[in-house]
Amino acid sequence: MPLSEVVNVDRYNDEDWLCFHKDIEKYSIDKHVFIHTGGQVHRKGWEWTQAIYGLDRLGKLTPDSRGLGVGAGREAIIFYLADKVKEVVATDLYGMNEEWVSNAGAEAPADIINDAKKYCPREFNQSTVRFEIADGTALPYDSDVFDFCFSLSSIEHFGGHEASRRAIQEMGRVLKPGGVAAVATEYLLLPELTHPEFFNKSEVEEFLINADPSLELVDGFSWNLPPQEYLIDQHVITTDAIHRRRRGVVVTDGYHQWTSVMLFYRKRV
Repeated sequence: MPLSEVVNVDRYNDEDWLCFHKDIEKYSIDKHVFIHTGGQVHRKGWEWTQAIYGLDRLGKLTPDSRGLGVGAGREAIIFYLADKVKEVVATDLYGMNEEWVSNAGAEAPADIINDAKKYCPREFNQSTVRFEIADGTALPYDSDVFDFCFSLSSIEHFGGHEASRRAIQEMGRVLKPGGVAAVATEYLLLPELTHPEFFNKSEVEEFLINADPSLELVDGFSWNLPPQEYLIDQHVITTDAIHRRRRGVVVTDGYHQWTSVMLFYRKRV
């Protein structure tokens, strides 16, 4: 199976993949996205695990690696990576965007910069991680300095499709040759629908896959959708169900239906 894919529930039958899933859960305060802690298959738990699984498979999780999170919020994999690599820099508009500070997930809190421990339920290596305020479309870092980048369901909130393209290009710029970027975003299930931020199939190809000639997909792409039982069990975002225990794979606002898609890029040498 290609690493780049739409949410793939078959991954949960892969023991190697599931080991990463269980390890990441130890660093997360969001237990509802992990299947072994009373949750169900959830696209956020899948994103975190697929990102780490792919980065490990591609040889980027080493004691000498430097990683950059773009729109990283307070995601559990930041703390997981802190125990695995030389340095991880987590960037976001911490405390600067009221929507992301005050929403139900409190995804970009200002206090994480000085008190990250409150967002991780276990000890982690604080000396290898730092949190910085940065615009994902104009990263304040030199070119060719990071071994890997990750951005999980964030670029769609940067200001539209062109801004998402710029974010991919910026990750490509700061990656070392041979470096890897793991990027997840929101994928519209109906190809005839459009959205100012989310992507249908043709837009994934135009704005993401072909965003930067210096980046290429690692091993192709699988457009296979989740099984029907996941497609029909949709999470309605207008309800107070962010921590629901049922499947959290497909989301709807009453008109659009979307799920997650993951892309793995390698910077050409």
